[in-house]
Amino acid sequence: MAEIVDANFHRHGDVRNRGGFVLSALAGGHVLFHWLIQGFVVLLPEIQSTFHLSGVGVGALVATRELASGLVSLPGGFIIDPLRRYWGLILAVCIGGISLGALLLGLSPVYPLLLAGIAIIAISHSIWHLPASASLSYHFSQRRAMALSFHGVGGSIGDVAGPVATGSLLLVLGWQGILSVYAIAPFFLAFMAVWAFRGIGGPDTDTGSAADFDRRKEATKSLLRNRAMWGVIVVRGLRAMCLVALVTILPLYLDKEMEMSPF
Repeated sequence: MAEIVDANFHRHGDVRNRGGFVLSALAGGHVLFHWLIQGFVVLLPEIQSTFHLSGVGVGALVATRELASGLVSLPGGFIIDPLRRYWGLILAVCIGGISLGALLLGLSPVYPLLLAGIAIIAISHSIWHLPASASLSYHFSQRRAMALSFHGVGGSIGDVAGPVATGSLLLVLGWQGILSVYAIAPFFLAFMAVWAFRGIGGPDTDTGSAADFDRRKEATKSLLRNRAMWGVIVVRGLRAMCLVALVTILPLYLDKEMEMSPF
């Protein structure tokens, strides 16, 4: 790991400036998001039974997650850039959002609160990627692909471990108990993240100037006029639509039609 440390980290001897620390911390945060998101999919049959939801009701849960995530992505990227001095705090708040969202899901007595909980998690997850990816690109300017791949591995670990752990916990806990438990660790980790990610955006620059704002606005307009970009968006949207539908329907099918246990 020492061999991949970027020159940006040789400052003041602070552990937070070490490449291994930053990579591990950001990848660890990514694990939390994917653990909860994929674990929630395993809980869908139980949630459907508790709230007597139709297929439309279950679909609305997933649609709310994707809609909330998508709505903050583009404006979020535009806003995050000039806030680099606050990237660490934003990352910590996003981790806190996992705790709040999971708690709302676990304690929710009514369907609308369920929607609110999943929306908070989705928004936190979407915003997380913006300063996390930008920070990795800044600190590992010569090794961006490597750094981003480490961050992606964290998400993959959560994708694998989350469903297995959640299915196992369903043997001893109800779905609300599991989500309430999942709210505990992110709550404390959010406070640790305030320290861990402090200064992760690097030295403050004048990215909030009027000239810089105009440049970013024009760059955004140029991207929105790019037909190739819209083609990529459409293809990715179709892929995501198929994947989300499959992942949502599969646990319901296995539970209702195949009568398989969560584990």
